[in-house]
Amino acid sequence: MASSVFLLDLKGKPLIARDYRGDIPLTAIERFMPLLQEREDEEGTSLPVLTENGVTYLHLREKDVY
Repeated sequence: MASSVFLLDLKGKPLIARDYRGDIPLTAIERFMPLLQEREDEEGTSLPVLTENGVTYLHLREKDVY
């Protein structure tokens, strides 16, 4: 079950946000883009699943939207 769904622009700014359960702090979304960039720098590519501090991020990129 998803706790939240966010559509982000390339800078990580939320375009659309939906919080279903209220158990994920909004600061978690602010951490997504830096986390994604760190993983891409380390591994050269980014896996679609990232986990940090008990939050699991599932992502895909379609043109200019995450």
